[in-house]
Amino acid sequence: MLARCSASSCPLAALPLLIALPASAALVTISATRDATLYESATGVLGNGAGQYLHAGTTNQPLLRRALIAFDGASLIPENALISSVTLTLHVSGASVLAHNFSLHRVTSPWTAGTSDASGNEGGGTAAVAGDATWLHASSPGLAWTAPGGDFSTIASAAQTVGDIGFYSWTSAQLTSDVQNWITTPTSNFGWILRGDESAPGTTRRFDSSESFDAALAPKLVIEYTVVPAPGSLALLALSLIVARKRRRSQP
Repeated sequence: MLARCSASSCPLAALPLLIALPASAALVTISATRDATLYESATGVLGNGAGQYLHAGTTNQPLLRRALIAFDGASLIPENALISSVTLTLHVSGASVLAHNFSLHRVTSPWTAGTSDASGNEGGGTAAVAGDATWLHASSPGLAWTAPGGDFSTIASAAQTVGDIGFYSWTSAQLTSDVQNWITTPTSNFGWILRGDESAPGTTRRFDSSESFDAALAPKLVIEYTVVPAPGSLALLALSLIVARKRRRSQP
């Protein structure tokens, strides 16, 4: 049988159990803070840190393309937030006929996006400049990847079949877990790398980047979360209610 207790008789340690504050739900849409394409190159001389497009997949040559993309959610989402869902949306602006699988992998090393800007459809990249991420460099020319093509988890955080021109979204429990970890530990946030089908030639897709001339086509990350009040807040509220009740009782 549960014992009853009043506001005047319950110990302070039990006060957080008396009051349950509702968690506040919120939805936030975040634009990419930086992105870049890694162009397969034995010398690591190609970059495109400020281009209008991102590329991923395998070219007809065949050469690999991978797209880096990062979002800064820590400045917009409280540290004590509980992430309930995450959806990354990209816009394909150039595609081949067949649909292919594209997967997101959590990047495990810091990287930068320089000011290089390739011309045309940007499929071949341009000469890398200082600060560019390249096939060999996380930040050219001094900071190298541990392995060519970028440092990332071999386990995909999310996957999506991508076909013709249009919007495509990636969402999964692992994607949600990635963002939750980044909110808790912002220094571990290096974004994701997008990989296309790398088993056959002719699978590349061109995506609009954060530098797109049309902001509506730029990468977007939608995060749904709730904020649960800390135990200290519950105890403080309970204590204030008790004080207020005692004051009312003491009034003539």
